[in-house]
Amino acid sequence: MGKMFEIGQIAVIGALTGAFIGGIVLQGGIEGALWGGLALAAVLAAAVWPLLERPTALMRAKYGAAAFLPGMLVGGSQWLSIGVVGAAVGGAASSALAAFVASRLIVRQEEQGRYIRTRFHYVWLFFGGSLVTFFALNALFVAERAAPWQTWARSIPMAVQSSIVLAFVLLGYMICIGWQKRKTETWRQARSAARRAGGALLVGGLLLIAAASMFHYGLWSVHDAARFVGPLLSYALGWMLPCAVGLLLAKNRYRPVLGSVLGMIGAIFVLIVGISVFPMLLLPGSGLMWAGLVTGLVMIVLSILSMIKPQSHVTIGSFLILASILSFVGAAGGLIIGGVIGLLGGALVVGWSGKQEEKTSSDSSPPASPIPPHSPTMTG
Repeated sequence: MGKMFEIGQIAVIGALTGAFIGGIVLQGGIEGALWGGLALAAVLAAAVWPLLERPTALMRAKYGAAAFLPGMLVGGSQWLSIGVVGAAVGGAASSALAAFVASRLIVRQEEQGRYIRTRFHYVWLFFGGSLVTFFALNALFVAERAAPWQTWARSIPMAVQSSIVLAFVLLGYMICIGWQKRKTETWRQARSAARRAGGALLVGGLLLIAAASMFHYGLWSVHDAARFVGPLLSYALGWMLPCAVGLLLAKNRYRPVLGSVLGMIGAIFVLIVGISVFPMLLLPGSGLMWAGLVTGLVMIVLSILSMIKPQSHVTIGSFLILASILSFVGAAGGLIIGGVIGLLGGALVVGWSGKQEEKTSSDSSPPASPIPPHSPTMTG
């Protein structure tokens, strides 16, 4: 049964990838998609069959198959404009990267208890990675042409741009220190533990300032930079967001992270509706229109509190469910989607049954006796 499930997963991935190649890349229409899907599904199933007794090779084959379509989307995107050749090269490079690099990283995280692979892990990576990559490519392409980024880069003083970047770097460093304080006893230890992350943030900030300087002084255009950054960022998001599910499942053992994240996603939809009606908030009789902003902010606060105080998950989750219900008043439940996602997140917070993180600090251990119980210096 397990072997048939493995072959079934790879056949589904092959059928959908082949349908995309035959129907869209090769412009074969419905007939091309049908034959392409059947052919690639059969080829991958036949190729995987000899690997069923070799777990490492089988794992690499499944990661490679799952990552082929996202790589094709990037290589054949309108950002690069190199057509079928770019799609083929992008797919092959993505498969190799997933099979020999990403697979090792995920296995290492799993061995350290930081990642959980579900039964449909590879199918989820394929679907999630392909959809996220597709939408990110198009969203970034539209955003790059929707605003005069080059004009803004030249008009805003360089000192202001540098100050904004450094402020975000400092904020990120403070967040890292606060996160490390959960695992250490003193703030000095927390600062020492966050030093590497702070260094990485500083290097990233300096690179952003250097890029902004080139945009500001006309040494590099935003359009040329977007042609390089857009595909890479889309591909990175195509990996990060699907893999985040495994990371959240691992974290959910100690804190109601899944429910909290869903609550924040629902709150974003509610806030979008609230912000969209912001110009009408000051008009007479617009009391209910404030519900979107207020309810969305309350949902975010409750979602964060559920992670900070997991021992109060029942109370916080109940209030999150109540706030999600109230979001339908004045905010249409965040286009209905936000309210439903918020309800689901609140239910997951209430029903969370994980365990508290074990304390590793020395404060939790009993004080040691100054004299061993069987010391020869003791009398009587």
